[in-house]
Amino acid sequence: MKQDERWDEIWSEKRRVTSGKLGTFLAKDVIHRTVTGILRREIPDPEGRRILEEGSGTGMVSLGLAERGAAVFLLDKSDEALAFSKARFAGAGKDHLATQASILDLPFKDGSFDSVWSGGVIEHFTLEQQIRILEEMLRVTRSGGRVVVIAPSADARIYGKAKAHADRRKAWQPGYEVPISSLGEVAKGAGVDLAREYRVGLLAELHFLKYYFGNSKPLRMAWAGLVEVISRILFPLNRLPGYLLVSVFEKRS
Repeated sequence: MKQDERWDEIWSEKRRVTSGKLGTFLAKDVIHRTVTGILRREIPDPEGRRILEEGSGTGMVSLGLAERGAAVFLLDKSDEALAFSKARFAGAGKDHLATQASILDLPFKDGSFDSVWSGGVIEHFTLEQQIRILEEMLRVTRSGGRVVVIAPSADARIYGKAKAHADRRKAWQPGYEVPISSLGEVAKGAGVDLAREYRVGLLAELHFLKYYFGNSKPLRMAWAGLVEVISRILFPLNRLPGYLLVSVFEKRS
């Protein structure tokens, strides 16, 4: 299966599973809440700002930015992903501008956005492509703006073991994915300095233990429910280093 087709299949299934009020609740899982927390720190005042999410998927995190007053722009190659986000934004009564395009060649003018971010995207590309992606993110960010890249950490042990287990069984859903230790080399290739880099998401790692339940959807759903209970009770622990690596870049004039 081609990578683009794989993502269409993933977002189509995600859209089906998370339909309705219960689905909306489930879509705001521990990973969603982790990424939302990261952006609250890195884009603390989104009101009135133009913010682009690359590889937007469900668009649920960006919907939260729209609800806080941001002008949200979404970009994805998948029709299914854009249909998913369109339905979510419409249901919440929020506007956004969606564009179907590749993150390797952004169809926007230089300096178009106050902030550009991506979550769970760059790890699906080669080093050469990652440099191109970061260059494009910086190009469309205004001077003084910020780029935030969120990716699975190569130092996340639970996630790493679960992914290796799934890879051996050819069960890893996203296909090609290489977790990242640091984007320092990518930053060097793009000619930019890292402003800061850190890890969060200890509890979010638990989500990936679902791959030890094989193809049993009932067991996976039961595990997902248990993880949600644990993570909502102990969520402050999620600030500890875990699943996600956060790399922040400041656009210099």
